Amino acid sequence: MAKDMSYEGLNARKTEIMQAAIGVDYNAFELPGIGFDYERMMREAGYPMEKMREIQRSHAVGDTPLIELRNLTRLARRYAPAGKGARIFLKDEACNISGSFKARRASISLYQAKEKGYKGVICATSGNYGAAVAAQAARAEQASPAAMAGSSAFFSTTPFLKWAGRAAAAVGRK
Repeated sequence: MAKDMSYEGLNARKTEIMQAAIGVDYNAFELPGIGFDYERMMREAGYPMEKMREIQRSHAVGDTPLIELRNLTRLARRYAPAGKGARIFLKDEACNISGSFKARRASISLYQAKEKGYKGVICATSGNYGAAVAAQAARAEQASPAAMAGSSAFFSTTPFLKWAGRAAAAVGRK
């Protein structure tokens, strides 16, 4: 019997598909409410935090500036009870090669693809992740077409994908 390959059919089997593709059951890492234990999942997949940091640094990802927002810190302390009021910082992930925090995940994905001997990667994206994958693939000299849903993100990301030497295809609804 043929499997339902419609969007709805694939979405209904997403856990089965991910488990077959990469051996991870995401449901096992969900926490009550909207939580997810990402560190445990990565550790059990062979990527403890120390290894991920090493991979990211070797791919020119991370070590982005942490900037104190002094005016917001003063404001928080003005309205907080005595002895309370956090220091407020901004982590500037725009300093990553693709201008996004998604470069962190992309660096791990490209590392794993190379370790497994893949000649390239492909991703479905609505923008920033595709740019991150394209940037990481360009650095690693791996092929990486990006399939993008038709949206304004396509138009904002396309110049970067072209710069990174990758083609993007717009598909989907308006």
